[in-house]
This record gives sequence, C-alpha cells and structure tokens, in this order.
Amino acid sequence: MKNNKILILITIVVTLLASCEKWLDVSPKADIKAEDLFSTENGFRDGLIGVYSLMTTNNSYGDYLSYSYLDVLAQYYDNVKTLSAYQHKFQKAVNYEYDDPIEVSRHNSIWSRAFKSIVNINAALTYIDKNISVFKTEDTYKIYKGEYLGLRALLHFDMLRLFAPSPGMSGGTGLNSLAIPYVDKYTNVPQEQLTVKQVLDKVVEDLLAAKELMRDVDYYGPKHNDFIPEEIPETLFNRKYRMNYYAVTALLARVYLYAGDKDLALIQAQEIIGLPDGANPSFFSLSEDAATPNDPLFRSEIIFGLNVEKLKDKIDSYFSASAENTSSLLSIKSEYKNNMYPSDGLSSEFRTSWFTETSSGASLRLVKYINMVEVPILKLSELYLIAAECESSTVNGLWYLNKLREHRGLNSLANADNFMEEIYHEYRREFIGEGQLFFFYKRNVYETIGANDNIELTPSTVYILPMPLNEIDFGNIKQ
Repeated sequence: MKNNKILILITIVVTLLASCEKWLDVSPKADIKAEDLFSTENGFRDGLIGVYSLMTTNNSYGDYLSYSYLDVLAQYYDNVKTLSAYQHKFQKAVNYEYDDPIEVSRHNSIWSRAFKSIVNINAALTYIDKNISVFKTEDTYKIYKGEYLGLRALLHFDMLRLFAPSPGMSGGTGLNSLAIPYVDKYTNVPQEQLTVKQVLDKVVEDLLAAKELMRDVDYYGPKHNDFIPEEIPETLFNRKYRMNYYAVTALLARVYLYAGDKDLALIQAQEIIGLPDGANPSFFSLSEDAATPNDPLFRSEIIFGLNVEKLKDKIDSYFSASAENTSSLLSIKSEYKNNMYPSDGLSSEFRTSWFTETSSGASLRLVKYINMVEVPILKLSELYLIAAECESSTVNGLWYLNKLREHRGLNSLANADNFMEEIYHEYRREFIGEGQLFFFYKRNVYETIGANDNIELTPSTVYILPMPLNEIDFGNIKQ
C-alpha cells in the first residue's frame, strides 16, 4: 500500500485539535476501528467534521484549490512570471512545467488529500445503513448520509476537472476519454479507471441520491425556507458550512453544465434562483450593496462555504503588505485589473474594493478575504451565470445575466451580442480568488487566457494535470 494511492485505508483516527473539536484523520497515533467509530451518532458526526477539516487544508480548498494555485493556472497574477530577485513559489506552475519535482509533489498532495477524504467518507457510508438505529431521528440519518454522498461527489468531480480531459476536449469527444476511478467502496482493492462520462454519471448518481435524502428534512432545503437558525438542532449545526440540500442542487447545476447537459443544469439552477421575473423559490438573494471590508464576499450569496482555520494567516502569506518582498506574493498589474473591470460602460462596479495597491503603486493585491473566515465553494452568482448560458431563450438568458450585473452595480446589456463573451467577463470578474476561472477556461477549451487575454496555450498540455505516478505504478490506471 503506497502513501498517495487510492487504496482504501483500513483504519480511521479521531484526533483532538487545539480547537477542542474532533477531526477525522488518518494517523498512526491512536488507531480506532471504523466499526467502533461509527457505532454512535456522534461518530458519524465526528466523521463529517473530519472530512470538512481535511478539505480546509493547504492542499485542498483552504489554499491551492481556491485563491492560490488554481488562480495562478488561470493567469490572474502577473507577478509570478515577472519576479526576478528570486524564484516565485508558483513559478513552475505559471509556466505549466508540470513535470518539475515541485509540481509533481503538489499534484500528488492535492490528489492524495482528496482521496484521503473519500476514504473516510466511504468508511462512514459502509456503516451508516447498518447502524441506522444509533441515530436519534431519521431526519439526522438522512442529512448525514446526504452530506457524505454530496461530499464524495464534489471531491471526485474536482479531481476529474483537474486530472482528466473536459467533455469539450479531444475534438469534442472528451466524454469518452479515460479519466479517474470513482471510489465508492471501502476496500483496499484499486478501483477501475472510468471514462469522463462514467465518472460524471457516478457524480450525478450520488448527488441525486443526496437530494432525495435531504429534500424534506434539511433546514437548508425547500421545506424549511422560513426556518429560524437558532432552532436548528446542535447536531445539524452550521448548515451554510455543510453540504446542505441547496449546495447539492447548485453542484448538480455545475456538473450538468460541465457535462454539456444544459437543460438539466438550468432546472437545478432555477430550483434556487427561480424563473425570469418570477418569485424566488429559496431564501438566497443577490446582494444589494457593494463589497465592503465587513462583507467582501457577499455572504448572503454563499450557498456552501468552508470555515478555514487561520484563514487570515494563509491569506496574508499571499496578499498582505508583508508578503510584497517574498516569493509568495500574488499581485496583478493595475492595467490588467482595469481590463477585467473597465470603467467604460460600467456603472458603479461593486467588486473594485477587492483590490488595494502594493507599496510600489505599480500593482494590486487581492483583499477579497479581508476579515473573512470562510472560503466560498458554491455561490448564488454562479447559478445566474449557469442559467444565462443554459437558457434556450435569448431573452431569458439575457435576463439572468442582467440580473447579476444589476446586483454588481453594472448597466444592463441591451442585447445578446457576444453573449458568451459577456458571460466569460462575469466569470473572470466574479471568481477571482476562488479557483473557478481555470475550470471555465477548460470547459470551453480556451486557447488564450489570462487577466489581459494574452496568454496562449495548448489545451491538452495545460488543462490536464498528470496523474500521480503511484496511481499508474500501483493502481488500476492506464496512461
């Protein structure tokens, strides 16, 4: 059994962190058999907390898969290439030198962390039906099982988006390309490598099952749109920072669009944002105000986010004034920022406060996460862009796009000329610091990318991260 393999680990450990919360992890310190851990409701709860903890680490959504590495690959930050005094932390990444030892190690860590989380999820799912009697209520059982399934789908989907072709690649035949395994068993046997389509089908299967489980019982779901947060049971705390019903729905919209199933993507998006000019079916709403230091992320729009321990320290290492003379500073030229947020034709752009000048005044630092403790994973704004792109009616598509623009202080577009280009501009403006633009480029197989639209690339060598060698050598992976 190799360290970075998908091979399923046989023991699961609960370690007590300084925060006094129990986090599930794999460690040789104090092994606890899965059958013992998952013999109580609290054990399943601790298992979930542990998975979320793993997802907030540096080699997951707490760093690489949000504001740093993925946005370097999307060419937001121009200084990574121009730094001359010393090599930047992401200098190999920005040049897509994926065979460099630093990048190989980074990819291995991203892969292994995701599948370590999946191991823990599968262990819980192995026992949750067997031990349904340990739950105080059936509602709690349904929500916990739905969360586990939703998280398994999310993690596999993002590994697919990183390590396999997108459906639009390979001359539009990417769905048939070999991709990654979908590990849905608690076993030490390497799982079969599937095609992109087969993995997407598995993702959808897990998400639909999660929706069905949580539909009538989740407080962040359609049956509880008038819930009072203080009345949520302690065992179901912080639904906004958990894989709730609406998060599963929003993820389904993202997955269906990635797969090219626009009709199905639209249905999922509309379940949360409604029809054009119709009533809002959920309690989420677009922000009415510009981003502020107290609310830079438009928090009312976050459908699912991860609470990241010591996020300020992580952010400061890339974006604070103290990072300006280090090899980790991430900054953007003022002219590049102005290209993304042009003054011509815009009213009062709500997102310009996300940037502040460096000490030299020649470039800008991102301050989107100032005073924040969470990293958004799924947001309402993305659903408006998905609906705009997926609407067969040009009028309706324009309505969704203009609705988002209105709530970002922008003038409405009078027509749908260059419609996909306008959608692209909103993705680029909206998701800086969130790791989503790289996947937009990949889904649409862009050959020229970046904050200044000046980076030319070859999709087949840039958009597919190399599979970890351990998986090829010891797993069930074909080149």
